[in-house]
Amino acid sequence: MKVAARRRASTLNPTPDRPARSARRVSQSRVLDTSALIGWPLPELSGGFVVPAQEDELLRVSPDRGAIFAGLGLVVSEPSAQAVSSASDAARASGDMSGLSEIDLSLIALALERSALLVTDDYRMQNIATALGVEWRAVGEAGISEVWSWELRCVGCGATQAAPDSPNERRNDYGNCRVCGAALRLKKQR
Repeated sequence: MKVAARRRASTLNPTPDRPARSARRVSQSRVLDTSALIGWPLPELSGGFVVPAQEDELLRVSPDRGAIFAGLGLVVSEPSAQAVSSASDAARASGDMSGLSEIDLSLIALALERSALLVTDDYRMQNIATALGVEWRAVGEAGISEVWSWELRCVGCGATQAAPDSPNERRNDYGNCRVCGAALRLKKQR
């Protein structure tokens, strides 16, 4: 009993010569997508990095979690313009840009800038993180198994165009084909 109590005390009360040994200790900082804010247990969120706009998003999609946002122990931070530019360039190169929100792009940039683990179930964010060399972890899904590139393809004639260069607020509305006028859809490059 005394040995177990001493071991527990050394884990809970670390000193410089006796570091904490805890399964919960994370050596790498984490950038948390909204899926993590919704799906993870509350104690796991503490110390995670988020962007300011996530508070409004969380209030919209999960009012219960949104109401306690300030008390979750999150670190609210904005990425630098340079990091956002690098993330944007990678998203344009892969064709993922139109499937991202400004929040998604900021989270990828923040993970890149801080050399942090990106925690997300969003396949597009995982795709870009992989292309940038940013480590990621899925919240509740399996995650991607390969990196994809995207293009706009006409549902009528099959003509292709480059994927859009900016985030698309209307996620599935990519306009019409210049050749035949039918709707364009974002598809994996062949």
